Amino acid sequence: MRKAIALILFVLLLTACVQQQDNEQADQTEQNTKTPVEVTTIQQGDLKVEKDIYAQTLPKTTTPVMSQAAGEVTSLEVAKGDQVDEGDPIAEVRTTNGRTITVKAPSSGQVTMLQAQTGGMVSNTEPMATIVTLDTILLNATVTPDSRALFDETEEVPANFDLMDKTFRADITYVSDVANDTGLFPVELEIENESEQIKPGMVASLKLPEKVVEDALLIPTEALIEEDEETFIYIIKQNKAVKTTVTTVEIQTDVTAITGAVAKGDTIVTKGQLTLQNGSMVRIMKEEN
Repeated sequence: MRKAIALILFVLLLTACVQQQDNEQADQTEQNTKTPVEVTTIQQGDLKVEKDIYAQTLPKTTTPVMSQAAGEVTSLEVAKGDQVDEGDPIAEVRTTNGRTITVKAPSSGQVTMLQAQTGGMVSNTEPMATIVTLDTILLNATVTPDSRALFDETEEVPANFDLMDKTFRADITYVSDVANDTGLFPVELEIENESEQIKPGMVASLKLPEKVVEDALLIPTEALIEEDEETFIYIIKQNKAVKTTVTTVEIQTDVTAITGAVAKGDTIVTKGQLTLQNGSMVRIMKEEN
């Protein structure tokens, strides 16, 4: 009798182990058939479309250094590239009547042009040096009539410098009402440059809002799939990928405005969608930080 009971218990235990193993294998098989994807939700808001306009930097202030009288330079106190403060001595000049005068810096800044040399002659009609001030930088651009209108709608714009990978605030100081000989309108802006990172001759990209798509459904552009002249995304419903056709209203590098049978808050696939088909089972992966 005891042997029979033991045999029955053994059979039951063996059956349970086999059943558990089958369940684990089934779960593993189901996991293996699910496509791993990353997701986000559809947002609703305004999409700004920006236009790039290129401008060149110039020093706002360029000041000539003049001698009060013609004569011989007996002492030169600066070199090209030196930083000077207003009132610093630039040179000693002995005039034709034997008087010695000190030529001083009329403004603070950097000496960018130096014509004078010790023992040489200077006049009182031509600059012996030039000083530029870099704490404020001027931006010059020429724009089409359509682009000119964009400057009337704002007082400041972001100015991006690719060489530094930095963006600065540029204040609009002048927008011409008269086109130049090429039919373009001059525009001037200023940037505070206390650290003097921005140098004359650099090129900046001005970002101006050209239009706004209001109250639109917004998705990451990477979620879009274009195939056979059809544009669609995958919406996740009950762990399945549902192929959904959409119409693009405005496409930007990172964000796109769309319309279609979608709604704010819908979960959509942003990575892994290229291997999906309509109805594919998915496994949502958490994006690594």
